[in-house]
Amino acid sequence: MANAKRKRRLLFRRKRTLDPSIVIDYKKPEVLRRFITDRGKIIPRRISGATARQQRAICTAVKRARYLALLPYSLAHRQERNFATEMSAIATSAIGTARKVQHRSDRDRPSGDRDNKASDAPKEQRGE
Repeated sequence: MANAKRKRRLLFRRKRTLDPSIVIDYKKPEVLRRFITDRGKIIPRRISGATARQQRAICTAVKRARYLALLPYSLAHRQERNFATEMSAIATSAIGTARKVQHRSDRDRPSGDRDNKASDAPKEQRGE
């Protein structure tokens, strides 16, 4: 019962605030990256510590920077782009190899005779 009567102290945590000297501008993507998650989402006010006015400015600046391609809509695009580049390189090399294999039988033939396969037979057999 002694524990039940004991008063609890409420700890008051001071809210984290954003430095007011930070200039929020869409032309400064290095500053705006602080307010974007790795998925490309804008960090909420309760986490960033921005005031309501600062948060509105951050949202507007991030959206403008995205529109002008100063910031990516999602940071995962960089990884996807590298993956897509690698896959397209693999695909083109595979297609090039397939084309080379397809034309190996034509290597021994003179270049003019590749279109007419009937011209491979001697003239006596063709009836000329």
